[in-house]
Amino acid sequence: MAKASLLAGLLALLSGCQAPEPPLRVAMIQWVGYQPLHLAQTLGYFGGQPIRLADFNSNIESLRAFRNGDVEVAALTLDEVLLLHADAHDAHVVLVMDYSQGADAIVSRPEYPDMASLKGKRVGVENTAAGAYMLARALEQAGLTSDAVEIVKVGAENQAQAYRDGSVDVLVTYEPLRTQLVNMGAREQFNSTQIPGEIVDVLAVRGSVLKERPEAIAALLSGWFRALDYAQAHPDDTAQRLAPRLELSAAEYRQAVAGIRLPALAENCALLNNPATQLGATVARVHALMIRMGLLTARDAPGTDILDALPLRSLGCDRRGSPAHTAEVAG
Repeated sequence: MAKASLLAGLLALLSGCQAPEPPLRVAMIQWVGYQPLHLAQTLGYFGGQPIRLADFNSNIESLRAFRNGDVEVAALTLDEVLLLHADAHDAHVVLVMDYSQGADAIVSRPEYPDMASLKGKRVGVENTAAGAYMLARALEQAGLTSDAVEIVKVGAENQAQAYRDGSVDVLVTYEPLRTQLVNMGAREQFNSTQIPGEIVDVLAVRGSVLKERPEAIAALLSGWFRALDYAQAHPDDTAQRLAPRLELSAAEYRQAVAGIRLPALAENCALLNNPATQLGATVARVHALMIRMGLLTARDAPGTDILDALPLRSLGCDRRGSPAHTAEVAG
């Protein structure tokens, strides 16, 4: 009788125990604009939620992981989210992480004086929509067409070696690789300040995860904004913490982060709540250019339904886009 009672008690105890939630997996690369996620994790800003940051070598790998269901969240460029949408992947943009303001660039060997001199040269570029977009815009502004250069597919992890061994003349790149290549003698020919507002990094979340894991998503977003606040208040400590991850000195990190702008909660609330803002216009402009480049077709038009402000409302945003606080966080 005692054994039966003990067994019944154990069964009741076990039935009341729930398995811990699996970690929320976030895909990202070593882009300077994504590093506040690591800062938030280091500082314990995710509120005890099981959040795992997964570093990949390139956004190609991040996209693949999202498509395959290996991650629930991915830090990507806006054009890459448009590709996910076109492939019927339920990706929602819940955060504008950064606008590139010089941190994306095209560099060449020093003997080439300008973009026009790159005609016929070998251009190393990642096999990504973002790389193709950046190159197309640079060529367009220089009065060149895509067939004016020889495209060589070079992954981010191989860019320094490709420059070193002379297998390319030009590279489409981004921080921290841009700084590393310039330190090797490369000349910058074009950067994202020349296409303001067009290179946007966002956080994409699977739609089903927004419904199933709202607390984890809220903790991720809250941690992000707390990390931005910390970076603004403690820039030197932030540089010391994050520079080694990017293989930069603290001074180089500060220079790299100066090439991006990280919208604070106030701006994010406005951007995601109101499709008529700059972000909605950017979605339309990027989509139109991707059609011209053959990366999308006209039937892939997403409108602004990929923008989802609902998760930010847990941080205090209302339906009109009013924020919980309005402090702007600069790089």
